[in-house]
Amino acid sequence: MITYIKGIVAEKNIDNIIVECAGLGYEVFVCGRDLENISKGKDIFIHTYLKISEDAHTLYGFLDRADLNMFKKLIGISGVGPKAALSIMSTLSTFDLKMAIVSDDHKAISAAQGIGPKIAKRIILDLKEKVDIESITSIENEKPVNGGVQSEVAEALVSLGYSSSEAYKVLRSIEIGDLDTTEDILKIALKKIAIF
Repeated sequence: MITYIKGIVAEKNIDNIIVECAGLGYEVFVCGRDLENISKGKDIFIHTYLKISEDAHTLYGFLDRADLNMFKKLIGISGVGPKAALSIMSTLSTFDLKMAIVSDDHKAISAAQGIGPKIAKRIILDLKEKVDIESITSIENEKPVNGGVQSEVAEALVSLGYSSSEAYKVLRSIEIGDLDTTEDILKIALKKIAIF
């Protein structure tokens, strides 16, 4: 199994890159979010998953190991292949996907190209018990959203019609310092959520 590749980006295409390593060029399919952060001619360290089928050996790669782990969980679900998983991960970050799963937000998942509500609901059903709300941290290792004032604000946003994943996403972007009251944080959250 090829677990990672370290080399130089020789080519950058619409949905894949070619990584040159020790005189060999590896074609690696990547999600849109990672593709935006990859530059031709630059060094790269990419975590990979090798899918072996009858007619091909295909490499899928991710800049972050957490994304690779989520990709593996997604392709383990009946009806979700590597292309569908990449489509989901191009639309949602691992954090946002976890939030969509724990909050039953199938609309967020079905916003990915080629993903219908039926598959989105199956993903939630299959992965909900494997995603613990208390252990969720974003890729940037920000503080987890939990308890107290943040929970009250999240509940208020949901009651106003926003999804749980939208509420938690905006809360993670707010620096909680001198803002002690639920009302203060809610005002900032409402201003920011309009931008998201």
